[in-house]
Amino acid sequence: MININDKLKSLRSGDSARRTKAKEVSKVTGRKSFTEHLIQQVDEVSKVSLNEELGALRSALENAGDTLERNPSLGNLEVYKALLSNLISKTTQGAYKVQGVGSGWSPTEKHHVIQLIDEEAAELLQLILNENSDRMKITAKLIQIKGLVVDLLS
Repeated sequence: MININDKLKSLRSGDSARRTKAKEVSKVTGRKSFTEHLIQQVDEVSKVSLNEELGALRSALENAGDTLERNPSLGNLEVYKALLSNLISKTTQGAYKVQGVGSGWSPTEKHHVIQLIDEEAAELLQLILNENSDRMKITAKLIQIKGLVVDLLS
């Protein structure tokens, strides 16, 4: 006899369990299952939200960069650095897929294969970095000055 709680737990299992099961079914049958089609459609819909999010981060970064140019203070520097870091991490998570290949337990013992998933996101990141190169030079100088001030105070 199957307990209803056990059945509910199996239905609530994570998305990775469903993906693994769908891949196993497709390997056996040679064609995609309904679950794989559904997962693929959800992934395609989420790409649109990634592009919208990157666009919003880009406009916020431009505003923060303008503010930094007008008023190069440490507060504006921190805001600009946080936005730039957030934009780069979101873009690299959405544009690239990193897989560890080879035997070994630690990441240093494995070879890593980087696969480009979303070329548009990678091009957008390169464009933003090229546009903001002057602002990044300003931030580098501010960080250098901040370090000198800290050295003088200590």
